[in-house]
Amino acid sequence: MIQLTPLEDSDHPHFAEDLFGSAFPEAERPDFDDLKKRPSNFHFMVATNDDEPIGILTYWTFEEFVYVEHFAIDEDLRNNGFGKAVFLNFMTQHGGQMVIEVELPHDDTSDHRIEFYTSMGFYQNPYEYYQPSYHGDDTQVPMMILSKLEMDDDEFSHTEIKQGGSGTLYGRQIRTPVSAEGRSEAVFGLNLIYDQIVS
Repeated sequence: MIQLTPLEDSDHPHFAEDLFGSAFPEAERPDFDDLKKRPSNFHFMVATNDDEPIGILTYWTFEEFVYVEHFAIDEDLRNNGFGKAVFLNFMTQHGGQMVIEVELPHDDTSDHRIEFYTSMGFYQNPYEYYQPSYHGDDTQVPMMILSKLEMDDDEFSHTEIKQGGSGTLYGRQIRTPVSAEGRSEAVFGLNLIYDQIVS
């Protein structure tokens, strides 16, 4: 059975730390020890199958959306359906808007990653976007924003990168639209997220 357990309650913290370090380039992840300093709306989950660790998932919860920051399955267990099983499990627990950053398509791996999310109903938003640095330097990584609810030009607006006293404030904003299905209008501010991440 697939389960997601908070890192602090998991029996596999060393697995989680090792996979976090190996699955993502340094430019695309914070230092593992810095995760302990994050606020309570940040969550680090360890995925298990029949109590055996298979992956990790980190995300932020906000009033109107969930932002998935990192998701990885153990390299030795990939292409066995575990990734989809874990992520579908996660999606059943979180309705409404969900946003993910992925690398731009440039090789088979990045193409496969985008196909993985779009196969579960995520939309590709064709807007220019750069992930700010996790490490306080000028490094920016070009990425694509995927979302569970489709966005249009009015819902994905951007401003300039600004420097704030507590860290880099990234000025992109995403708005989820009002609709007949009862979605409420909200502002998804990556400036707020990255302020929390780097401060």
